[in-house]
Amino acid sequence: MSRELLNCRNVSAGYGDRLILENVTFSVQEGEFVGLIGSNGTGKSTLIKCISGLLPLKSGEITICGKAHSRLKNRERARLVAVVPQSYHVEYDFTVEDIVMMGRNPYLGLRKKERQEDYEIVKNAMEMTNTEMFRGRLYNELSGGERQRVILARAIAQKPQIILLDEPTSALDVHHQIEVMELIARLNEKEHMTVLAVLHDINMASRFCRRMIMLQDGKVAADGTPQEIINRENMEKLYEMKLVIRESPMFHKPEIVPIRVMQEEQVGGRCRIHVICGASGAVRLLEELDDRGYELTAGVINQGSEDWAVCKELGLKCVEAEPFTPVTEEKQKENLELMKDADIILVADVPFGIGNLMNLQGLENMSGRIFFHKNALSSDYTGGKLVPVLEKIGKVKKITYFGDHDEFLRILKEQEVNSQNSD
Repeated sequence: MSRELLNCRNVSAGYGDRLILENVTFSVQEGEFVGLIGSNGTGKSTLIKCISGLLPLKSGEITICGKAHSRLKNRERARLVAVVPQSYHVEYDFTVEDIVMMGRNPYLGLRKKERQEDYEIVKNAMEMTNTEMFRGRLYNELSGGERQRVILARAIAQKPQIILLDEPTSALDVHHQIEVMELIARLNEKEHMTVLAVLHDINMASRFCRRMIMLQDGKVAADGTPQEIINRENMEKLYEMKLVIRESPMFHKPEIVPIRVMQEEQVGGRCRIHVICGASGAVRLLEELDDRGYELTAGVINQGSEDWAVCKELGLKCVEAEPFTPVTEEKQKENLELMKDADIILVADVPFGIGNLMNLQGLENMSGRIFFHKNALSSDYTGGKLVPVLEKIGKVKKITYFGDHDEFLRILKEQEVNSQNSD
């Protein structure tokens, strides 16, 4: 059983009369990699300052390795906790080795010089962070990514029980963000280093952290695995924006796809649209129509497709079929039942094969106007059977063909304006 290294119990803190953290309670076990997430101003960095001793508590208690935080002297705390800030600047020309050696200060007295052991620890820390090759270079001459690796090496040289990271990748490009996070993950896995990291990038946190603590309005709003924390309800509440949650096919972790903060112009009256889709051609259209306030249904869609996934995310009623199975007459009856009261039947950018051609059967008997994406004509894998089906429908009902997503939205807008003028 792993031991508890950090415990925050009913922690409240702030600046002057302004309270930032309120009754924050959680613990961190030895060997954990915990990500602190939350919107700006919710108290993530404030919590790091409290744990590191830079900000006194207004109430509550913190214990580090079983020792009361308030009773720890600075030198003793520095042997237990190391901090990697967002950035670190020095005024003088220190070499990389000088900076990393500063990590040994908690073990050195005013008159105590560095021992051979200290140099060995510093050397190992630089090897772990791939910084040994520029040990003699001036710290201020390094790039942002190189500097962050040096500060990480300094933290390792402290030989702490816990490393606290305050948005360690916020000022770095993507290459160096991944490099720093991989180094931290390797330290956690290979060296069993316990990590508590404030991370701004949710997808980065999901990929590398085994556990996440979500702060909102200065309180712990959720605590659990990435799969438990990263859901649409939590993320939309936290960031006040529309987004989609999906599983990364590479890392099998949940990730967010930000969509919009500002809401689209709303539809003037009731309008129900049934979307015939599949694969991934209707993803953007489904989301934007939903955001504009249209009543949407869809079908028949194979489970597992991207169009099916976005219907599930948006909570749209749809007719589903098992993966890689053709549309049956029974499923098409359900589909026709769902679309019978639709004002518009939209055939999206979907490839047609023998398996889903059934999706078009009976459309000529529906009351709604039919719109057909022209791209579907160039994705005909039916052996020439698609066009005759459309011609049959066209003899009974008009089919309006459109070229792209934006053209269809323009048509809807014009239709709405004409309807309002006629009223």
